[in-house]
Amino acid sequence: MTGRLAVVGALTVVAVGLLSACSEEKGAPVPVTTVVIPSPSAPSGVDRSRRIQQRLLELGCSTNSCIQTYFACMDGYLTGDPCEFYRLHPPE
Repeated sequence: MTGRLAVVGALTVVAVGLLSACSEEKGAPVPVTTVVIPSPSAPSGVDRSRRIQQRLLELGCSTNSCIQTYFACMDGYLTGDPCEFYRLHPPE
């Protein structure tokens, strides 16, 4: 039993020593930043939505309910008769 206690004690001392080495300050912390540049060939979802909305306005779909219905049909949240305009004018 004494041998086991000695091993546990030794492991505890080693663990505390290793952990305390992590806390030593060797300099001021430096913030890390990553710059992500989006691909110019892939339009963002916002750009696509604006382009579709502009097309809808040109087609006479100018009310909020018409635009929301169109996007709901496009996303699959709505089906049936309300999606007739969407079926006639699918997104390009």
